[in-house]
Amino acid sequence: MLAALLVAGLVAGAVSTLVLLAPFPTTGDDRAYGRWPWSRRLLLALIATVVVDMIVAGVLELLGATPHNVIAAVVAVTVASLVWLPFTRRWSARGHMCWSTTVFLFLAYLAFMLEWTFTNGLPAASEAGGMLLWVLEVFAAFLGTAYLWELCDALGTEHWKRRIRRGAETQELNIATPFVSLHVPAHNEPPDMVIETLTRLRRLDYPSYEIVAIDDNTEDESMWRPVEQWCAANDVKFMHLADWPGYKSGALNYALRNMTDPRTELIGVVDSDYQMDADFLRRCAPLFAEPEVGFIQAPQDYRGWDSAPYYRRLYYSYAYFFAVSQPSRNERDGAIFAGTMGLIRRRALEEVGGWDEWCITEDAELSLRLLRAGWSGRHVDKSFGKGVMPLTFEALKGQRFRWCFGGIQILRKNWKWMLPGARTADNQMSLGQRWAYFSGALQWYGDLLALLFFLFLMAGGINIALGGGLLFRKLSGFLIATIPLLVIIGLVRAVALLRRSTQASWRDALGAFVIWQSTSLVTARASVQALYAKEAEFLRTPKTAEDASVWDAVRGNRGETMLAALGVAGIVLSLLHPSGYAGPLTAALLIWPTLAYLMAPLNSLAAQRAALPADLRERRRTEFLRSGNAKALTAAAGGLAFAGVAVAAVLALIAPGNVHVNSPSIIGPVRGTPAPKSTPNNAPTPGASTSSPGATSSPSAQPSTSPSPSPSATTSPSATSTPTPSATSKSPSPSPSPTPSPTRTSTSPTPSPSAS
Repeated sequence: MLAALLVAGLVAGAVSTLVLLAPFPTTGDDRAYGRWPWSRRLLLALIATVVVDMIVAGVLELLGATPHNVIAAVVAVTVASLVWLPFTRRWSARGHMCWSTTVFLFLAYLAFMLEWTFTNGLPAASEAGGMLLWVLEVFAAFLGTAYLWELCDALGTEHWKRRIRRGAETQELNIATPFVSLHVPAHNEPPDMVIETLTRLRRLDYPSYEIVAIDDNTEDESMWRPVEQWCAANDVKFMHLADWPGYKSGALNYALRNMTDPRTELIGVVDSDYQMDADFLRRCAPLFAEPEVGFIQAPQDYRGWDSAPYYRRLYYSYAYFFAVSQPSRNERDGAIFAGTMGLIRRRALEEVGGWDEWCITEDAELSLRLLRAGWSGRHVDKSFGKGVMPLTFEALKGQRFRWCFGGIQILRKNWKWMLPGARTADNQMSLGQRWAYFSGALQWYGDLLALLFFLFLMAGGINIALGGGLLFRKLSGFLIATIPLLVIIGLVRAVALLRRSTQASWRDALGAFVIWQSTSLVTARASVQALYAKEAEFLRTPKTAEDASVWDAVRGNRGETMLAALGVAGIVLSLLHPSGYAGPLTAALLIWPTLAYLMAPLNSLAAQRAALPADLRERRRTEFLRSGNAKALTAAAGGLAFAGVAVAAVLALIAPGNVHVNSPSIIGPVRGTPAPKSTPNNAPTPGASTSSPGATSSPSAQPSTSPSPSPSATTSPSATSTPTPSATSKSPSPSPSPTPSPTRTSTSPTPSPSAS
C-alpha cells in the first residue's frame, strides 16, 4: 500500500510541477484568473485533481498494480488536494496541484522509509542509524516545503493582495511628507564614493529631510577627513566614531540618539556606496500614511555588473530574493527589513529599543522585533537606487558568512517566538509571519546538509574501492540523493523564476546558481559556529591585485580547493569498481559538489580579472579593509564536539555488519506481491536482472528520474551494493527520493537568510 502511494506521489508531483513551470499567458499585473470568483477557481482545481488522478491510475495500471492499490492511491491524491484547497485559494489550479501533490509525496516517502527501516530485519544498531537518517530526511523535507511554498506562491499566485509595485501612486505623492532623517554609515570606504552618495542624496525630490553621515571606526584619517570637509561645506551632519562599540548597529544607534532632528518621523538607512534615484522618498514616505506600517523595504540593486560575465551572473543571483522571496513573504506580512533602501517609523524603532548590537544582521533582527510588537512591514517592487556588489569572491564569501551567522543568531535567540501559537501581548506575529521567519532561518542549513552529503559520498567511494558493500545498505535513498536533486531543483527555480523576472539568459542563470553553490562551505561553517559562538569570527578578505595568480585564488579558497581535490579522488576511487552500479553511481553523484567547490578558486580569478570602471577598481583593491575585525569564538569546544559527532556518524554508517539487508523496493509491493529478497548464486527470479559473475545489482540501482523541481524519483545509491558472499543479483526497482531545494541555495541573497 505505501509503495503504491509513493508511486502515486511521484507521478502526481512530477506532472503538476511540469505544468506549473510551463509558460502561461498573463493579462497585466493581475491576471484575469485572479479576478474570477472563488467558486470558478475551485471548479478548476477540482478538474485538475481529476486529471491528475486519471494519470496516476493509468501509470499504476501499467505497473500492474492491484485494483485495491490503484483505488487507494487515487483516493489519497484526491484527499490531499481537498485538504489544501482552503490554504491555496489565491493560487491557480496549477500552483495548488503542485503544492498538494508534492507535500503528499514527501509524506508518502517518509512513511515508506520508516516502515522499511523497522520491517526489514535490521539489527538494533542499524535501526538506530536508520532512525537518525530518517530524522535528517524529515528536516530535509521541511526545507523542501519551505522552498516549494515560495515556488508555488511566485508562479501560482494570480492576484496579489498586498503587493506594491511602484511605491505610492501619483495621487498620493503630495498627501503626506513626513520629515525623514537619512543615516549613511561608512567604514573604510573610499572618500570619493561616499561623497558621491551624499551628493545624490542632496538631490532627492522631497521637501523635508536631513542627511546624517557616520564614519564607523575608520582608522586611516585620509579616508574620512575629505568626507568631513565636504559635509561641513554642504550642510550635512557628520561624525567620526573612534573605538566605538557595536559596529554598524552601534553607529546607527549613536546617530539615532545624538544626531537626529527632533522633527524626524521616519529613519532611512542608505549604505555609503548607493546612488539614489531622486523620487525615492516621494514614492516611499507616503506609504506610512497607514498607521500600522512600521517599515518599508525597497529592493537592493547594483551597478557596474554588466562589465564582465562574473559580475553579471552575481547580479542575477542577488535579484532572486527581491523578485521572488520578498513578494511572497510580503503577502503574509513577513517581509524582511534589509537595511539599505529601507525606511522605518522612528516611533516604532524607539519603542523596540533601537538597533540591537549583538546581532551582525541587525536589519533583519529589527524587522522581527517590529513584527512581534504588532507593527506591519511593506515590500516595494521598484528599485530606487544602486550600490556596489562584493567585488571579490572572497568578499562575497565574507558577506554570505555574516548573513548566515546572523540568521542563525536570530533563530537561536528568537526561535520560540517563531513557533505556531496564539497572538499574545509579547508576540503579535501571525502564523504566516512566524512561518516566513522560521523557515527562512532554517534554510541556511541546506549548505550544511550538502557538506554532510559530500562526506557520506566520499566515505562511499572509499568503501567501494576497498571492496566493501555495507555503506549504502545503511543509508536511505532520500539522504544520499537529496543534495544532487537540491541542486537540480535550485537550478530549475533559478531558470524558471529568475529568467522570468530579470530576463537572464540560460547561461547566466546557470552561472548565478554556480556562484552561490561555490560559497556553500563558508555558509555551512557559519551555520555550525552560530549554534555555539556568541560573536562571529569574521572572514577576513585577503589583499588582492588585478594580476592575481592561480596560486592567489587557491590560497584564498583553501578549504574549497581541498574538498574539490578530495572529490576528484573520490570519483577516481569509485570508478575503480569494475562492475555493478555502485561505483559509477557514486562517481556521478560526486560530480556536482566537486564542481561547485572547484568553481570557488575559478570564481576568485574571474572576479579579480574582470574589467571595472576606475572607481570600482579602487574599491576592489581595498575590499579587504571592509571585511571586519576578527573576533575570538566563545565555546570553541562546541565546534570540536560537532565535528566529533559527524565523524562518529560516518564511522557508524560504514562499520561492517553481519546481517544481509534488502534495499527498499517499490515495484513488487505496488503489484500487490512481496518484493523478492535475494537469490543465491546467479539464479535470476522472474523480472530480475542479472549481472556478471561477481557483480551485484540492487533493487534500487537502476536510475529513475523526473525533470520536476519538486520531489521526484531519482537515482539512489542507498540501495546500491557491491559484491558480497550472500548474493549476486537482485530484482531491479527504482528507489525514489523526494527532495527539497537548496540553500541556498537558498540562493536568496537575504541579509539574514534568505535566501535564500
